[in-house]
Amino acid sequence: MLSARNKLVVINVLDSALGVGTSMKGNEQAHHCPFCHHHKKKLQVNLDTQYWHCWVCDSKGRSIQSLLRKLNVDRNEMGKIISIYGEYKPTTNEREVEKVVLKLPKEFKSLYQKPKSINPIYNQAIGYLKRRGITMDEVLKYNIGYCEDGLYGGRVIVPSYNEDGELNYFVARSFYEDEKMKYKNPPVSRDVIVFDNQINWNEPITLVEGVFDSFSVKRNVIPILGKFIPKTLKAKIFEKGVKEINILLDSDAVDDSTQHANFFIKNGIKVKNVIPNGGKDAGELGFEKVNELLKETEETGWDDLILTKLNNL
Repeated sequence: MLSARNKLVVINVLDSALGVGTSMKGNEQAHHCPFCHHHKKKLQVNLDTQYWHCWVCDSKGRSIQSLLRKLNVDRNEMGKIISIYGEYKPTTNEREVEKVVLKLPKEFKSLYQKPKSINPIYNQAIGYLKRRGITMDEVLKYNIGYCEDGLYGGRVIVPSYNEDGELNYFVARSFYEDEKMKYKNPPVSRDVIVFDNQINWNEPITLVEGVFDSFSVKRNVIPILGKFIPKTLKAKIFEKGVKEINILLDSDAVDDSTQHANFFIKNGIKVKNVIPNGGKDAGELGFEKVNELLKETEETGWDDLILTKLNNL
């Protein structure tokens, strides 16, 4: 049984990683699931047993550490959990579960292949992509598809592949605007390099938050699936000797982008810390405005970082 102090520490870590949760009976916390993004708090975490489970997408695990690892949580936050529960070592069966190969939904259909007969669902999916400025060339390039039914029914599916052409993630976005749960993504770690097979590491790369932001950049762009850079991506940036990076996060993430810029500059990489205009993100600005912004932004220096921090105090 956790002490009151330790319980508060664990709750604070979970709230930081998942958003503020709700306390339930049996020493359990309910949170919004970061994997299926259901609009209700369907992910339950037992603070005594550490067992966690989403009642919608069936994501689950036997330790809070395993949940935090999937979310690529900061090592300091992970350390707080380890200091309370001790280091958790997964069993052989659990390790095998983590090695399960990710597959596209069985209902997945390519949007590049137009149905022979009239299909309203296909038309809605294509219409959604057109509104986001995504062309049929990009549909083919990224193997973008959709699902008519099943767990991902009514959603556009944007797959990501690693450098060997193996699926490492996919984003499932509803094309129905009245859908409360816009995204429903796979219950796997986000510590991946999205669109790895499309990247030329000898050229400058651009980091954006979401997959649909990347289509406004189009060239050599990597969505980081949030505001934090995955460890695997950081490692590959140094492994490949990347010399220049553009950081283009949403307008509400100035502090985060400044921290990332500071980190890369300290490690000898040239950085452009690009701040979107008018409170819009890259996906809303579109290709022409985003690339104009990239061209206009000068290399970020120490003075720029200090000034940005001061302006956002």
